[in-house]
Amino acid sequence: MSVLLVLGILVLAAWLTNWRPMRWDTTSEQTQSLSPVTKALLKEVTKPLTLTAFMPEGAGERQSAKEVLQLYVYHNPQVSYRFVDPEREPLKAHQAGYRFAGNVLLDYQGRRQMADQTDENAITNALRKVMQVERQKVYFLAGHGERDLNDPKPGGFQVAKKALDNEGYEVESLSLLNRGAVPQDAAVVIVAGPKKPLLSTEVAALKAYLEKGGRLLIMLGAFEDGGLKGFLTGYGVDLDNGLILDVNQVSQSLGLSAVMPLVSQYGPSKITQDFKNLVTIYPMARPLILKKDHPEVSLLALATTMSTSYEKLGKEWIKDEKAAFDAKTDQKGPFTVGVQVEIKLTPIKGEPARKSGQGQAGEKPPAAPEGSKTFLVVYGDVDFAANSFFNLFGNGDLFLNTTNFLARAMEQITVRGAGKAQLLTLKSGQFWALFLVCLVGAPLLMLVAGIWAYRRRRARR
Repeated sequence: MSVLLVLGILVLAAWLTNWRPMRWDTTSEQTQSLSPVTKALLKEVTKPLTLTAFMPEGAGERQSAKEVLQLYVYHNPQVSYRFVDPEREPLKAHQAGYRFAGNVLLDYQGRRQMADQTDENAITNALRKVMQVERQKVYFLAGHGERDLNDPKPGGFQVAKKALDNEGYEVESLSLLNRGAVPQDAAVVIVAGPKKPLLSTEVAALKAYLEKGGRLLIMLGAFEDGGLKGFLTGYGVDLDNGLILDVNQVSQSLGLSAVMPLVSQYGPSKITQDFKNLVTIYPMARPLILKKDHPEVSLLALATTMSTSYEKLGKEWIKDEKAAFDAKTDQKGPFTVGVQVEIKLTPIKGEPARKSGQGQAGEKPPAAPEGSKTFLVVYGDVDFAANSFFNLFGNGDLFLNTTNFLARAMEQITVRGAGKAQLLTLKSGQFWALFLVCLVGAPLLMLVAGIWAYRRRRARR
């Protein structure tokens, strides 16, 4: 009878646990619970929310990540999670926009947002963004041979588009020939390596967009300026017909070609504020020549090549296969390959601001407020953000940080990937306690135990 009673209690407890699991956090700082902010945010989740964590099956951090994800499920039954091993399921991970182990993709009502790490802070920040119905729009200029957003080939921009989607942006193509003006809901307009020149009306539309406070990112490959040379000169950025080469020990150790210069020096911009020990690579890059004395703009070099780099002008040397540095014709580096242009806006008096909506031909965007400014970012390379290079070194972080900066999403500017290592600092008492326990106490205890065991065995003989 007692056995049956105990079995009945165990079955009832197991059933209650499955019906409604209960948790108690007995830590003094409630470190094993979600913060009140996260709990309040989870109450707003009324539809299924899926958390997909990308982590190898044998990773040591997988169990701790699972415990964090289980907390979200515990506080809201609409939340579910799963793990995807990017090594065993590379296609599924690639389609989801996976970049690094530890990424967590949140999917809520068709909107997606990528969290960089499996900690509460990163996941909750991503949750806050994915629940926003209004998503900022990023437009890619089209119609001049620009990089294709849906092209999976090495030179395409499919990976960049997926990364922007996972950052919470709505990405669309923009033809100024059809629309005549930049849509007023554009957070950022990106010009990604046009092969054919833009028409004068299109250049004028981009200029009008900037003058009204718009944000513009231009990426130009070597020998192709897209008809934007005069436009950029007006903002203090000159172009020539050169290509940057670099041959150094670092590049050679990484197996890089001479036409893939490395950059490890960055300007003091919010875009590159965390690029302390990060390298970026720029295949087929051209130098940007900055006119520091331009009266209406402030120029800041974002990325500068190494002193071992040099520039070759024209294409004749390619035919002759003379890539080595020639002191007579070539210029030594370093060179600027990325620049942030701060533009002072001139307000148009008496012109009222328009409400957000789709810009049509002939329509003017809202006038800039008095004393305001806007930004233009230019890179002398487009391949650094292409599919084959996006996830190499810090290239993808640079592209995403630039877009986030221009879109005024400062909280999303970061270096993505594994969590940063933290220095363990011990107080004097903690140091000596650790020393005595680990280096003195434990070996001494083992020695005493060994002597005691030896003497006991001798006594039994």
